[in-house]
Amino acid sequence: MCNPWFCVGMGWLPMSVGVMVMATFTISYSISVSLGHVPAEFPYISDTGTYVPESCIFGQLLNIAAALAFATMYVRYKNVIEYNHNEDSRVLLWNKIGLVMGSLAALGMSMVANFQEHNILDVHLFGAFMCFFLGTVYAYIHSWISYQFCPIWSSKQACMARLVLASLCLFSLLFTSIFAAVAQSKWEGEKPTKWSPEDGGFPEHIVSTVSEWILAVSFLLYFFTYIREFQKIRMEANIRLYTEDMMPINDPEV
Repeated sequence: MCNPWFCVGMGWLPMSVGVMVMATFTISYSISVSLGHVPAEFPYISDTGTYVPESCIFGQLLNIAAALAFATMYVRYKNVIEYNHNEDSRVLLWNKIGLVMGSLAALGMSMVANFQEHNILDVHLFGAFMCFFLGTVYAYIHSWISYQFCPIWSSKQACMARLVLASLCLFSLLFTSIFAAVAQSKWEGEKPTKWSPEDGGFPEHIVSTVSEWILAVSFLLYFFTYIREFQKIRMEANIRLYTEDMMPINDPEV
């Protein structure tokens, strides 16, 4: 018998994002550690997908995850429009802004996957900024939208969970960025993907990498908060045929 968490409505979509991202991190981390490319103690996520062969797996799976993330955010966008029967202009505006922020964040995730840090560092960092910063903005926007429909559509627990996770994303992002800059200023090593205590800035480096992992997990959990609401969604495709003069063939008047 099918598990309802996977089969009811569109609940499988946000879950697939988390499953795909976790698979990406787990596989690339396992391979990179086993081959000695990174240390086992909290490397940066991108470090686990820097060298061949793990970089190929990291890029392929993360691209799929980015596409699934965009699909989830688009369905959420359409769902908000459907529930906004009162046509609150604020909700419609912020829903559109959220879709833009989310789309750019998904694009940033794809850029992180395709532009490894040891190849084109500037593009990689810009993609990471888009993914994490704009993703955090998206999380706050839809936390606010959730409260506008609470408790009719979104439960109080879901609203609170989204706000807490969005705040955790923000603080983790700040810690990651600040301590990464401090650690880099103290680093005197030769291979940044294998940072050791003797290289300088090691404590700050660990704080930065741990914060990045917390940031990534917070995003995944945010998508999981959509599962219950997505289970109520059914999507249908309407296909209409037209003649050469653009008259609908299936129109009763034709």
